[in-house]
Amino acid sequence: MAAPQPLRGKRVIEFAQFIAGPTAAQLLADFGAEVIKVETATGDGSRHLPGTEHGSVYARSFNTSKASIVIDTRDPAGRATLDALLAEADGLVCNVAPGALKRLDLDAASIRRRFPHLVVTLVSGYGQQDDRTCMDTIAQCESGFAWLNGAEDGTPRISTSWPTDFFSGLYAGLSTAMALLDANRKEGCIVDISMMEIASAMLLGPAALLISEGGTPIAATGNRDRASAPSGVYPCIDGHVYIYGGLDPYWVKLGPLVGGRASTLPERMGKVDEFDAYVSGWTGTRRQAEVLGEMARLGIPAGPVRHPVDALALMRALRPGAVSRALPSGEHVPAYPALFDGERIQRRPTPHVGGARRAAE
Repeated sequence: MAAPQPLRGKRVIEFAQFIAGPTAAQLLADFGAEVIKVETATGDGSRHLPGTEHGSVYARSFNTSKASIVIDTRDPAGRATLDALLAEADGLVCNVAPGALKRLDLDAASIRRRFPHLVVTLVSGYGQQDDRTCMDTIAQCESGFAWLNGAEDGTPRISTSWPTDFFSGLYAGLSTAMALLDANRKEGCIVDISMMEIASAMLLGPAALLISEGGTPIAATGNRDRASAPSGVYPCIDGHVYIYGGLDPYWVKLGPLVGGRASTLPERMGKVDEFDAYVSGWTGTRRQAEVLGEMARLGIPAGPVRHPVDALALMRALRPGAVSRALPSGEHVPAYPALFDGERIQRRPTPHVGGARRAAE
């Protein structure tokens, strides 16, 4: 079957920039929505971030299959143009700060009054009741994730891959699509996405329930697994490997190989350094291939730590069409990372500022 397009015929206005909002709108475009991205004359701020001769790799990662229109919302004529777009649209995806939206008469209360038919998704740091600025990395820190993700010495660590933005975009896109497709919906609705709440739900995970029920998360574990031992990243002569050997069925097989003693999971969790030393002492004198070969023989989950260049080459070999699709010009379009009966959604390249939706080429 062809890739599903359940949002075909729906028009969505994107009034957003950088990652979270554009990702949500990109997902809607993937499944058939007509997405019109509202930009200033200089474009989404991500267009000015590093890239190649084809432009910012950031802007081109999160804005595929859209059209772009330039509107100056500081000008009354520009606001009138935006209002006209919203009057004829089915949805709006926005990550503009709540205070700025209020000045444009586009806050939640105003937009429900002025455009009662619209499905409006508002992405902000703390919810629409709070005008503070929040970035992905701030949410990682404020949510407790940076503490939970800390190095073994307790130093907080953030992820450099913007997980809060991505998860916020995924939840915003999913929620918008479900509202647009709800056959029982008779009017619009406001979807209020808080990056802080998303970080709590997706980055803290089980720790959030543990804390809610009166427990206390264990201290930062670095690359070690928080729920089993020994499981983590271990050195080899020619690199590093990850071995998940901490569950009892795995340790029964791994322990004798690395010279470790018989033990239970609670004991190993209480003496992580000792059991990690067994594994690292064994891996540190061997090459990756030998270590991974032994793990495969024993049926213990493991994998090499790869450089991104090697990792992308492997993914392309495993999954034809994965990662990105090259255009005749040499520009690449990020691939949709799922197959529908073997068929992949064909994303269109990111539009130029103020430009129409580009051909798939």
